[in-house]
Amino acid sequence: MKLGERHRPYTRRRRRADRLGDHESCVSWICRDAFRQRFPNHRLRSDHLFALKGRRGSCAGGSGAAEMAAEIVRRHISHHAERKALDILQIDKARRASGTQVRKPLSIACDDPRLKAALIAMENSSDGSLQMAEPARRVGLSRRQLERLFVAQLHDTPAAIYKRLRLDRARQLLALSRFPLTEIAFDLGFDNVSHFARLFKRIYGVPPGQFRSKAQGARADPELSS
Repeated sequence: MKLGERHRPYTRRRRRADRLGDHESCVSWICRDAFRQRFPNHRLRSDHLFALKGRRGSCAGGSGAAEMAAEIVRRHISHHAERKALDILQIDKARRASGTQVRKPLSIACDDPRLKAALIAMENSSDGSLQMAEPARRVGLSRRQLERLFVAQLHDTPAAIYKRLRLDRARQLLALSRFPLTEIAFDLGFDNVSHFARLFKRIYGVPPGQFRSKAQGARADPELSS
């Protein structure tokens, strides 16, 4: 092995992170977790189609790439040029950056677009850092108005729903990963493992460790889950 070869993967990641800078990247919800693991300190969102700031842009892939390109053409050339480009691509109408990604179904079903947007914001901030004023601001409501909307339609407060979503994410990680309980608890914003374990048992009826053993045992031997 030549001198420096073992450091090349790190160097490539470092260069990519430097190119990202403080740009908030738009990524697909499918790739979100992998992206966060690779660039843990970088800001990202998975509720919009694309993000353009200055000379940097990012998109969630698929049609988002064409729609980001259309936005660039419109900004720097003309609406007519954008329309011509869209006609060539056989796209009737380009969505703007704030358009919502087609994504997996929300873990909590609802029809109100304001609730959907607030729940997406919560799912995208599973580390517990989201202040409830932020999803309210995104949907044009006050914090009290959002709370009344949650209670009326989901029968619980935004804070309680946010905690439930984080516990659901913990359930997924326990079933599908080997991350230590301590790491899962802290990554999801819980103060300590004991507090996390109490909340988890209250919702799912068993401690996290027992849930993991059963879930991963069933995956290893499908007959156990039949």
